[in-house]
Amino acid sequence: MAGMKKILIILILLCISLSLLGLSGFKEKLEAKIELINVSSEVKVFLIAMIPIFELRGAIPIGILKYELPLWKVIPIALAGNMFPIFFILLFFDIITKICFKIPFLKKLLEAIFARTRRKTEVIQKYEEIGLMLFVAIPLPITGAWTGSLAAYLFGLKFWKSILFIFMGVCIAAVVVTFLTSLKWIGAGIAFAALIVVFISNQRKKTRKKI
Repeated sequence: MAGMKKILIILILLCISLSLLGLSGFKEKLEAKIELINVSSEVKVFLIAMIPIFELRGAIPIGILKYELPLWKVIPIALAGNMFPIFFILLFFDIITKICFKIPFLKKLLEAIFARTRRKTEVIQKYEEIGLMLFVAIPLPITGAWTGSLAAYLFGLKFWKSILFIFMGVCIAAVVVTFLTSLKWIGAGIAFAALIVVFISNQRKKTRKKI
């Protein structure tokens, strides 16, 4: 039973996180390190939700399936963990960027990250706050509160509006992830199918641009 739960957790994380970027092995190592921390399961869920490659989409399945915590505990803890770093990112990112831009290597790295983020967040550029909410709400690769907060900064969205709409998106994502987790293997299958559709769609867009 424990082995089945572990396999199910990995499957769901694979489907609703950044698995297409080949980070699944790194995520497993990171999760193992979190396991070594001598804190309660609730704190571990909070810490997992804070991490960019996990966020809420990884924290909720782990909290429910691995730690067997009730929904009324897992969801608010994961929400809090996911939002905790976002406030500071939006608050201090401008200062950090100005400092990093003084260092040539970091400037080049940040410019590459910014360019990629702009390409992946067209919906935010078009619909602003509503687009930001929708972008964060859909638990797919390259989406989420971390990327959403970076996009909000790049497109010059207002601080408190960004916080509000990112939070709304995270809440919607929590509902989607909880629903998929409750469906177990079926939920993993739905998430995987969604990933395939997104991947094919992205490949078609790239092909059209080349033409």
